[in-house]
Amino acid sequence: MESVLPYVLALLPTVGVAWLFYVIIKNILEGDRRERIALAKWEAERRAEAASKSADEQ
Repeated sequence: MESVLPYVLALLPTVGVAWLFYVIIKNILEGDRRERIALAKWEAERRAEAASKSADEQ
């Protein structure tokens, strides 16, 4: 066990940084997905308002 421990400890920072990278990228992608959904909803509402205004004008 003592011969394996230094190798595990040497890999620990790399694994930690890889996990941190994964979490950050996952949150960035999730935020982007939510933003695209919100933007599509907002644009659909604007289109519906524009369509109802043009229908009221006719």
